[in-house]
Amino acid sequence: MSNSGEDSPTIPLDSLQGDWVASRGEAVRVHGRTLTINGSAVPGGLKLTEDCQHVTGFSIYKVQAAEMPTGQVFWHAGPQEIIWRRAEQGEVEGRIGKMEEATNSIGQGLAAAANTGGQGFSVNSERDAVLRLNSLIERWRVGPLVRVRSCDICPDWTNRAQTGLSLDHVHYIATLIAESGFKSRRRGATVEEGAHDVPVLVRETIDTDLGKGAWQKWREQVSEQPAFPPFFLDGKQEFYCSLGNGHFSQALNLFRAEAEGLWTGKSYKVRGDDALREALDDGVESVVLSNDMPTADRKFVSEMLNRAHGRTWRVGDDGQITIDGDVPAISGSQFVALSKVLDAEELSCLVRVKLGVDVDRTRTPVFEEKETTRSRL
Repeated sequence: MSNSGEDSPTIPLDSLQGDWVASRGEAVRVHGRTLTINGSAVPGGLKLTEDCQHVTGFSIYKVQAAEMPTGQVFWHAGPQEIIWRRAEQGEVEGRIGKMEEATNSIGQGLAAAANTGGQGFSVNSERDAVLRLNSLIERWRVGPLVRVRSCDICPDWTNRAQTGLSLDHVHYIATLIAESGFKSRRRGATVEEGAHDVPVLVRETIDTDLGKGAWQKWREQVSEQPAFPPFFLDGKQEFYCSLGNGHFSQALNLFRAEAEGLWTGKSYKVRGDDALREALDDGVESVVLSNDMPTADRKFVSEMLNRAHGRTWRVGDDGQITIDGDVPAISGSQFVALSKVLDAEELSCLVRVKLGVDVDRTRTPVFEEKETTRSRL
């Protein structure tokens, strides 16, 4: 590691050639200045010094000086850090193959995706799966849509194989809101225009086993990863557990707390976004289910909701909710599709790949120099 006469640390380009594995499992390959992550080329590749002999960073990440010559490479973006280690023989090909297999499985249909999350669901077709989803929502809903504030919500933990939420994905959604504005269903925005899905929540209390368990697990996750929004449920006897759209709810809480962005170091602020202020102050219309709902049904609904993105939600005058099952879901990007089926750690990896691929370099953030908090996950 060297400075090449500049204040920012650099690393020789030659020393980065070959295969690496990043700290959250990404398969990294460097050829010349070309950089690929999980088989996808990063536009712009590696950022070089004027002599093209040293690397200063890539995407939103900068080289960070290592404390000792361990053979690892450290990159940082604000408080976030990635660590590269040399890959073992054949390791990169294996990881890329696993990612491609996960991607290909997305095209097998909604029912197939649901079955991967729980083989006891006993659905034979996509339409049957959606019919069962609607039936369970109708059976356990406690009334018409209810406006629920994000500060009263935590993950249900039957979702994503009990791995919780992805910190990176929560910040990714908040970043999209900050850049493009809040797309409010209440104000007529559609899914095609970027509006959020309808949150589906279970009304819980601290007195039930599932409620207390969700409350405790969310508090633990916030404590272990302080870049999540603050824990807002202290002192609350009643609250809501999200079966679907949990990342969206916590992204709103980043604005509520004016928390610091994971990659930009800048606070999330409402500013003049009236739709966002309305969602924070008044809540978001949500489907609320009874906490008498059995755990198996909760799991099925949470699995299915994460695969129903882009389908038409119909809300009748009587408050009845249905999701269309006779038409295909709206086509989305590979990123959107995968974001619905990966567990929290896999999803964090996917978001980091997404940022490496799609970051707008005309607005690359400049970070203040400060001690970084390392994540060695």
